Amino acid sequence: MSIRLRPLLLLLVAALASFAVAACGGGGEQATSSTDVNQLLKDTFSKGSPKSGKLHLALRIDGAGTGAAAGPVSATLDGPFESTGSGRLPKFKMDAAVRLAQQDIKAGATSTGDEGFLNFQGQDYAVTDQVFKQFQASYEQAQKQAKANGSKGSLATLGIDPSKWLKNPRNEGDAKVGDTDTIKITGDVDVNRMLDDLSKATSQARALGLQGFQNVPSQLTPAQRKQAAKEIKNLKTELYVGKDDSLMRRMHVLIGLQNQQSKGPSTLDFDLSYTDVNQDQSIEAPSNPKPFNDLLAQVRQLTGQASGGSSASGGSSASREDLQKYTDCVRRAGTDTAKAQKCADLLK
Repeated sequence: MSIRLRPLLLLLVAALASFAVAACGGGGEQATSSTDVNQLLKDTFSKGSPKSGKLHLALRIDGAGTGAAAGPVSATLDGPFESTGSGRLPKFKMDAAVRLAQQDIKAGATSTGDEGFLNFQGQDYAVTDQVFKQFQASYEQAQKQAKANGSKGSLATLGIDPSKWLKNPRNEGDAKVGDTDTIKITGDVDVNRMLDDLSKATSQARALGLQGFQNVPSQLTPAQRKQAAKEIKNLKTELYVGKDDSLMRRMHVLIGLQNQQSKGPSTLDFDLSYTDVNQDQSIEAPSNPKPFNDLLAQVRQLTGQASGGSSASGGSSASREDLQKYTDCVRRAGTDTAKAQKCADLLK
């Protein structure tokens, strides 16, 4: 995929994630192979999210869409989550693995509800209290905005409403996801409606200060929309919903892309599932985490921002200074998301 459409690919992945989170219903009569598919979708998208469970996500990009990377790009995200109350930051312990340009990166994040921790290449780091509280406040503010807009998806505040994208849905009958009985729904995706949401999402993501979106344009230009519509050739989805509760148990999306410059095809395979839905989860703080500034130094070295000839102690000192400026900035910003977003510039 061309460089100028890489932000679109990032948003597309985020949108798919929101599709999965939004598609978590609950309650109602047991679904069957003869249940009207539109009623199934209504039940799935109209109810609240699961209170707890284990999330499993796999993403793979093959072909021209990988750009300069040698070989395919793949990523996984796995771990338990548990609600701490409506609109509040949940508990979670997520482990991520990314393979990009023959490099393997492992990371993770944990929230106990009161504290936050990050993991990088197997080492845990404690997030400062100021940073965690700012993240917590931003999340809860986003949930309030989503509720005010009448939407229950976790990323709804980005302006994404994936329930409107699915077209020509079909009830394909019984299927299994693990040990759970489900109904399989297939369908196509309305690309133009999806792009409408992505255009809204760009500006909202920047306003919320979401990591990785600072360099995304404020909205998709007409030229970007036109190019995206040309490059997205096929977009198919499979949705598996519980027969007893209409909760989404799995979503599999396969996207065909065509690079307009190289004429090379590529595919994006997105597969997300939930297990142990609404069961108790064990989420605890890691033992003996290192200070957050140590993580910052590691990341700066990885991205080439740390000076190659400086000593370890010099790099650590610079990182502590940057971190202190950042945490002071976040503390002064309080719950003002716009001000807190600007604090990230101090870590560049």
